Amino acid sequence: MLAIVILSILLGLVYLKWVLIILIYPWQAFFFRYRKTGSRIHKCLGFPYWLLEKILRGGWQRFSLYQIGTLPSNHLRKWLYKGLGTDCGKYSVFHFRTELRAPYRLKIGEGTIIGDNALLDARKGLTMGDNVNLSSNVSIYTDQHDYRSPDFEESSRDGSVSIGDRVWLGSNVIVLPGISIGEGAVCCSGCVVTKDVEPFSVVAGIPAHKIGDRPKDLRYKFRGKAPRFY
Repeated sequence: MLAIVILSILLGLVYLKWVLIILIYPWQAFFFRYRKTGSRIHKCLGFPYWLLEKILRGGWQRFSLYQIGTLPSNHLRKWLYKGLGTDCGKYSVFHFRTELRAPYRLKIGEGTIIGDNALLDARKGLTMGDNVNLSSNVSIYTDQHDYRSPDFEESSRDGSVSIGDRVWLGSNVIVLPGISIGEGAVCCSGCVVTKDVEPFSVVAGIPAHKIGDRPKDLRYKFRGKAPRFY
C-alpha cells in the first residue's frame, strides 16, 4: 500500500511539472517576445512571467527550457522554441536534450541540424546559417565573466557568435564568445574555438588551429525528416 502511495505521489509530481509549464508558457512567450521586439503590449502580457522570474531568480527559464528539450518530438520542441522567439528555418532539427539560453536571440537557417545534448547560449546573440551540422555535445557560448573585473562581472564586449552556411562542428566542440566561423569550415571533435575560423578551413586542437582546407564546391542541402518519436 505504501509503495502505491509513493508511486502516486511521484506520478502526480511529474504531471504537475508539465501542467505548470503549459500554464506559464503563454506568459513566458509574451515576455520573450517583448525582449525580442520591445513591444509594450507584450511587456504587459508578460508581466506575470517577469514577476515569477524575479521570485525564482531566473530559475524557471532554465528549468522550463531544459524540460522542453526532453520532449520526445523534434516537431513539438521546435514549435515551442518558435513560440519563445527562436527564428527556425525550414527543415531545421533540434535533437534530444538541446538546452537553450535566451531563445529569442537565436536564429537558425534552413536545414540546420542541432545534435544531441547541445548547449546554445544565445544571450548576446547566436546566428547559424543554412545546412549547418552540429554533432553531439556541442557547446556554444556568447557570454562569460571578465576575469579582470574586481567584481567578476560579465564581460562587456560583444560576445555574439556567427556560424556560416555548411559549417560542421564535431562532437564535444566548444565555441567561446565573440567568434565568427566562416562558410564551410570544419571544427574537429573536441576542439576549443577561441578565435575566428576562416571559410572552408579545417581546425582542430586546444586551442583550435588550422590543419587543412575543405573543398569550396559544396552543394549539399539537408532536407531529411526527423524521427517522429525522438
